[in-house]
Amino acid sequence: MKRSVISSLGYYGPEWDKKVQDKDNPNFWKYGVANLFFLDIVKNKKRVLDVGCGTGGSTLFLAEHASLEHIVGIDPVKTMIEVAKQHAYQRSLNHKTDFVICDGRYLPFKRSYFDALVSRGDAFVFLIPQKVAVLEFRRVLKTSAVLVLEVDNVLWKPGKIVFFGFEKLVDGSAAYCVEHFDSKRNHFKVFYVLNPKSKFTRAISRDHEFRQTGKMKRRFPLNKIRRELIEVKRGVVTHWPTIEEMKRLFVKRGFGKVEIFGDGLLMELLLEGNSKITEAMKNQPELFFEIERKLIPFIDPAKARTIIFKANAL
Repeated sequence: MKRSVISSLGYYGPEWDKKVQDKDNPNFWKYGVANLFFLDIVKNKKRVLDVGCGTGGSTLFLAEHASLEHIVGIDPVKTMIEVAKQHAYQRSLNHKTDFVICDGRYLPFKRSYFDALVSRGDAFVFLIPQKVAVLEFRRVLKTSAVLVLEVDNVLWKPGKIVFFGFEKLVDGSAAYCVEHFDSKRNHFKVFYVLNPKSKFTRAISRDHEFRQTGKMKRRFPLNKIRRELIEVKRGVVTHWPTIEEMKRLFVKRGFGKVEIFGDGLLMELLLEGNSKITEAMKNQPELFFEIERKLIPFIDPAKARTIIFKANAL
């Protein structure tokens, strides 16, 4: 039986691009609000870096609406960067944008180049060890430059299994997935990849929920699963710092004037599934983005689904 690591599960550019533009996807709502918040902060900055840019959502939004001279989006996934470049060309924004395939812990830019750094979509939690990433952020930022990160606020109790069930992988295979959130606030999944001819595979392939979403929450004893699997894969590890841990992490490495905000109200409304509210949201998304942006100063970050972390380079 093979054992391996899945490094980019679910992060294929064209597929991801469709997801984040889908109004039924929670990311559509939190990203729309984050873009407006970023714009408020960096609208008068000249050079901006977007870490974990994906298919260019925030990069291109800021290029279009801010008075910046140059914005660079970076992402480690080649297909993400390819889609981002296509969008930049289609929207005639390629003259003030660049997209680079690279790791946020090892930035190929000179010291004190950028006036601002933004990052949305939990990109920061993948950059382990995070102290290395923070030092790189500080290196490429000018003194007094601003940094803004948007990250989900994980409220799981450490040391728990947070999900178990079947999941469809990028290559189309089916796996039984066990998702862990350990005592150190590290998050990872273990995928028990099933034999395509196994009884489990045949059963879930007929399930309506699995065919529609690619997931089905069911608990089975691992000894039964192991009889019908062909490979064990471990998902990439992410680390989800607490609010206080993030403060310490950045302050110790050359940042100050830390502010932390809560958001994620629209994402929460969508997940709650009230049809009248979600229908109104989908009919006027820009209006709802603006409403949540104005509410951000009043939201308790400790209880919010998402937090926005803001600091200045000292």
